[in-house]
Amino acid sequence: MTSATAHWPVIGHEWAVSHLSRALAHGRMRHAYLLTGPDQVGKTTLARAFAAALNCTGEPVPCGQCRACTLIARDAHPDVTLIAAEAGGNTLKIDQVRALQQTLALRPFEARYRVAILRNFHQANPAAANALLKTLEEPAPNVVLLLTATSADLLLPTIVSRCQPLHLRPLPLQTVYQALVQRWGAAPEQAQTLARLSGGRIGWAIRALADPSLLALRHDALAALSTLLQSSRRERFALVERLPQDKQTLNEILGIWQNFWRDVLLAATGSEAPVTNYDRAGQITALALDAGPEKAERALLATNRTLDFLTKNANTRLALEVLALEYPGL
Repeated sequence: MTSATAHWPVIGHEWAVSHLSRALAHGRMRHAYLLTGPDQVGKTTLARAFAAALNCTGEPVPCGQCRACTLIARDAHPDVTLIAAEAGGNTLKIDQVRALQQTLALRPFEARYRVAILRNFHQANPAAANALLKTLEEPAPNVVLLLTATSADLLLPTIVSRCQPLHLRPLPLQTVYQALVQRWGAAPEQAQTLARLSGGRIGWAIRALADPSLLALRHDALAALSTLLQSSRRERFALVERLPQDKQTLNEILGIWQNFWRDVLLAATGSEAPVTNYDRAGQITALALDAGPEKAERALLATNRTLDFLTKNANTRLALEVLALEYPGL
């Protein structure tokens, strides 16, 4: 990261930080940005940092010390609004968008810009997505919208076309490792493990460092996958019924399965790319030999489709039952 952007409170993604910093320096900001990338890769962190840069009153921008920067970091600034799917749900609703539009119609209370961060906008229902189009088509002055999503393909093309896209990729594992050791005080061995398991998703690594239950969830998810692969059809349906029903946890479980099947496919094709689940190398090798590249690829694609279906609010139980039947038997 250049000296001009090194103070941004963002780990990695230097190109995106530089892009936003240059736009701000030259007064060429777009009224809407779409930040895409895997879950917990740093999209919301970058959005908050940009909101702070837009309204910072100190030096360098963002200074991290002024009233605007400190309030935005706590999601407490009156002119910066963050909306997401309501707790316990998995859908961002039209009432939330309409309430936001009323807020954005007002002049900023104390900042230069009113900023709205719409997290995981791929979770917006069709009515909410269509409602946001009016704001995107007729933006009010001094308003900046920052949408995040796992993929632009999950949004309406009319929304995507009205935003400046910034796609964030997983960080190098060494970057994650250094951040955990230097900024969060993790022990080197612990940081190495979390960096590998994160797959470059810095947000997941930080959460796992503070919350051991994430590693416990991974252990349980991989144990469930192992059981499923050795079960009959009836037993697979029973296992699906026992999986957590809240979609956030379910998405995390499927994400763990997705990474595991990716590792199996790498092993089955003889790739030298590093695997994410390095502590399960023996299990991965055995499954790769048993399933072969075709079944491994089919299982990975089936997992990807199921995650996509759940994002689009498909019937959860039906989607999981279909996935269970598509996985190979051992």
